[in-house]
Amino acid sequence: MNAEGARLTELVDEVFRLADALTRAGDDIVAGEGLTAARWLTLGAVAHGPVSVAGIARRRGMRRQSAAEGVAALERAGLVARIQDPSDARAPLVELTDQGRATLERIRPLRTEWAERTARFAEPEELSAALEVARRLRAELERGQ
Repeated sequence: MNAEGARLTELVDEVFRLADALTRAGDDIVAGEGLTAARWLTLGAVAHGPVSVAGIARRRGMRRQSAAEGVAALERAGLVARIQDPSDARAPLVELTDQGRATLERIRPLRTEWAERTARFAEPEELSAALEVARRLRAELERGQ
């Protein structure tokens, strides 16, 4: 393996470890609301208006089945509701309930505080560069190389 391939492999391993650490941090942020990071991601995907389960999966980079399971749990908790999609009667849309909206509002300052505290571990230029590389790699992988 050449040096670039080895470095990318090392990056991939670190990204998986980072994803696990971010999930645990997310779990901690929303624990007081009785949520998990995964359910929070699902709830947040609906924050800007009704969306299908498939749309939630695309927005959050998750499998459709995972999105459907998250929606079902959030629906049981009264945080989201399914509504008729006027353009497709077969696939309902998911929207926030008032309770779901209030939950996200309570989480927002906790997320902001965590992000500001955690961002101190990197320079703004480093964060921008990391974000750009992550986006380019994801786009390439989604194109199927």
